[in-house]
Amino acid sequence: MSTQKKSLTSSDGTAVYYETYAAENHAEPIIFLLHGVGGDLDAWQYVRDNLLKKGFSCIAMDIRGHGYSGHPRAFKKYALPCFIEDFKEILEAEKIEKVILAGHSLGAILATHIALNCPEKLEKLVLISSSNVPPPYLRIPVLKHISIALMNALAFVSPPAFHPRHSLYPEGKFHKDYELTGLIRTIWHNSLRSYLLSSKETLMPNLAGRLHEITMPTLIISGDKDSIFPTAISKHIHAEIKNSKFTVIPNGNHVLVLNNIPEVTNALADFIPERK
Repeated sequence: MSTQKKSLTSSDGTAVYYETYAAENHAEPIIFLLHGVGGDLDAWQYVRDNLLKKGFSCIAMDIRGHGYSGHPRAFKKYALPCFIEDFKEILEAEKIEKVILAGHSLGAILATHIALNCPEKLEKLVLISSSNVPPPYLRIPVLKHISIALMNALAFVSPPAFHPRHSLYPEGKFHKDYELTGLIRTIWHNSLRSYLLSSKETLMPNLAGRLHEITMPTLIISGDKDSIFPTAISKHIHAEIKNSKFTVIPNGNHVLVLNNIPEVTNALADFIPERK
């Protein structure tokens, strides 16, 4: 196995950090991993290492505003097309035609947007702890306007990231759906601005009426104890994406990629064809 740490400058001038992991005797397609809001590519480290042992090569990126990627101050640099373009530019830099795209939480929502906007780049899609509709406070017009105004105001006064770096994800630790220390760590590493604007841009669009446009094979994974994006949402996504498979992990919460490593790894390995 070989690991390479890389960075590129996106078309809007933002630095995008990513890592490539080549398994022995690997072959196409590559599994591309997208982390959740406030996290970084190391959130995938345990699932990734298990996939490498099974012969699957991977790429993981720090989504802009996270980890070692740039933390732009301009609001416009958190527009949804910028996130999608970062993904495309990594594929172009690596000279890769197609990948199996796997996302967790916000990364899964971003993966859905990518599947809708550039399906030619994906062989398969994996959505873990995902959603297809904005949270309740962004669905009611009055609350939506108030919420967006508040998020924009807080983002405007937010200082830059204090100490951009990767977080520690201790092996064996149980990660709760809501953790105050995790939120503080997120703001410390990424800035409140990047946290709010990343969340707003990916959560705001309502994808409920577009999921039928996704035609590539799709795996949807949900924990039945997920209190952030309950299993009912994943069931609806499964119903809308005709060429999809749905897996529920018993007693799994939202943080499946860290709490349910064997189950997630095995579900991915079963979904992806054997290496030749």
